Amino acid sequence: MPTLSALRSSPHFAPLFAHVFVLCWPILVWQINRLFSWSRREGYPNMLYSVSRWGFITIVYLGDREDPDAYKPLPRIFRPLTDESYASDLPANLAARGILTAVPILPRISGGGGMAHRAMTEGALTSLILDST
Repeated sequence: MPTLSALRSSPHFAPLFAHVFVLCWPILVWQINRLFSWSRREGYPNMLYSVSRWGFITIVYLGDREDPDAYKPLPRIFRPLTDESYASDLPANLAARGILTAVPILPRISGGGGMAHRAMTEGALTSLILDST
């Protein structure tokens, strides 16, 4: 059972002690200890509670109990990066950094992505249907 000084110095409970009158701190300690012993005994890990200025705790919402038969997925186990399955099939001479930097990069000439300038349109889309009115 945590003491008054241990609860006051805890960053989780310090706002509660700032909210409650100083003379009512023993009531708050008693209520906190009762609440957590009850939640551990009944199996409610999640709850929402409010604290009055006099140190009394009121449970507002109880979360679901943990179901022991519920499906729990297996924890993922990651292989170390030194594992051989991460190895590359490229030959050593192709994976060399000097070979990859020698690949020529073609410059893009004034946008268009390789289209001729006459094939690009400016402004609104052009229609292939002729208006004969």
